[in-house]
Amino acid sequence: MYGTDRKVEQASASASPRCPKTNKHRTPRRPNRRAQTLLVAVAVAVTARFPVAAGLRSANNTLYNVVCQGNLATADANSTSTASANSTSDFDWLSLKPSTDIQWTSCYDGHQCARLLLPLDYQSNGTSNATTAIALRMIPARNRTNYRGTVLMNPGGPGESGTLYMGLLGPSLSATVGDSFDFLSFDPRGVGASTPRLDCFTTSSERDIWNMQVGNQLLDASDVSLLNLYIARAQVVGARCAAASALNGDIAQFMSTASVATDMLNIVEKLGQDKLQYWGFSYGTILGQYFAAMYPDNIERMVLDGVYDGNNYRASLWNSNVINNEAVIDSLFTFCHQAGPSGCALYDSTPDAIRDRFFAVLESVKHAPVAIPLATPPLVVTYLDLIGMININAYSPIDGYPYVAATIRALETGNQTLLAALAPALATPVACDCGQAAPALPLPLNNYDTLHAVACGDADAQTYAREGYAAFFADITRVAPTVGALWAVYHLECTQWPVRPKWRYTGALAGRPAHPILIVQPKFDPAGPLHDALEVRKRYEGTGLLVQNSYGHTTPSAPSACTARYVREYFEAGTMPEEGTVCEPDVLPFVGAVNGN
Repeated sequence: MYGTDRKVEQASASASPRCPKTNKHRTPRRPNRRAQTLLVAVAVAVTARFPVAAGLRSANNTLYNVVCQGNLATADANSTSTASANSTSDFDWLSLKPSTDIQWTSCYDGHQCARLLLPLDYQSNGTSNATTAIALRMIPARNRTNYRGTVLMNPGGPGESGTLYMGLLGPSLSATVGDSFDFLSFDPRGVGASTPRLDCFTTSSERDIWNMQVGNQLLDASDVSLLNLYIARAQVVGARCAAASALNGDIAQFMSTASVATDMLNIVEKLGQDKLQYWGFSYGTILGQYFAAMYPDNIERMVLDGVYDGNNYRASLWNSNVINNEAVIDSLFTFCHQAGPSGCALYDSTPDAIRDRFFAVLESVKHAPVAIPLATPPLVVTYLDLIGMININAYSPIDGYPYVAATIRALETGNQTLLAALAPALATPVACDCGQAAPALPLPLNNYDTLHAVACGDADAQTYAREGYAAFFADITRVAPTVGALWAVYHLECTQWPVRPKWRYTGALAGRPAHPILIVQPKFDPAGPLHDALEVRKRYEGTGLLVQNSYGHTTPSAPSACTARYVREYFEAGTMPEEGTVCEPDVLPFVGAVNGN
């Protein structure tokens, strides 16, 4: 019933369902936060222009209840997932009057919503009355007899909308922790439905058009002209964001992770709880590390899933987290070979043969981009498109790798009919909803702005020096040869970010929490490696570790009833897995279910 768990080191290769791809992808310009990003191939639709912003990902599986058709199925007959719960525009957040206490209002067909007023500046010492209204969205506990309080969730980013993710994955994650908990997420300050909000572009279309203007060349630190283009674009974004922030309460100065951690402390207090119960994914593990360092006595339960080292994050390096990226890419060839010719479009006699063909196509497109004139819209596929496609599909290989294999095969054979069908997943045109009334407070669909404000602000002030950056670029592309250049853009952009936060936490990211933390970690995570999880574990006394023997970003990227069981036991009873426990996934890329599931 619960899959298998064992103390092993070697991953097994087997199968996954091959679902039709119905969602749209974007070229690797900027991360896309459309509602469909978490539906069919959760990681696939998030663009690779800044990969770390992708956050929580879930595979198409029954455990986390994400089905092939892109609908969130119910965990059981009483779950609250509906079409309206997934919508980002059918609830008017501004109709909720912000309050210094949480005043719940029914929303999204069975969920509850509120806007909580909290201090904007925690360091003002009472000299400022400025506030921020934090948007909260909760799935209430169904089992009130054994009620265990509220679990807060952060899906990642930084800058992801928790209220949006609650409609996408809230019901299935809530079912995992158990029906005796309320399950709540929120839009961090400056994000989504929280106000004031940082918007550096007037409309989503304006932002999309800007993102498309980056061109079709992958960053190369040895190409001075190209490097200067990326720097100039970063300067534009920085200047626009600084101006937009000044018109909205200087919000960019108050979006640090330290402030968000303190917001969580206040949310817990307003809920009437003494201590935090929390599940953080991706950047949410950074937020968890900050909270555990700043408020160790206020932790009841904390699960960190898909861990990234907070020290590397604060140094604005973002290079330790890509240690396993190539291993995850290589797994495509292993699983493809195991699936056989009927299970994988790129099947060949050995994994190495598949790998050779794969990279031969990339090299060919690098030098000769491929025209797809019959696509709608017409498209020229570039090397940058393919690197972005590979990078982001590595976040959720179960759903993403069949698409990658089909695309590479179509390019290899020159199959224009198939390429035309696959093209919308490589480049979706910007649609203008000029004739439709905008919702009162739309959630940003492609908001790269908030990521800069949080991540660049959390780091020490960065300056650009060509020689130093060249060395950094060489190192990250050595660690992650295929996609390292995508990740290197982040550090470059932070050198041009002009806004400094009023408050940064600069103390040690370490501590002794009141209750031990549980880390749950894929063994091969392209953006939060086991290496980082082990480093973080050392710093927080008593931290437990559950390894999931899978590939992908965060454990929901590969369903495992074994993992779900341990997570629930931890939240309900505070118990830890035995040291060395490894959970096997129940679904693997290309060929289907394993472990009798």
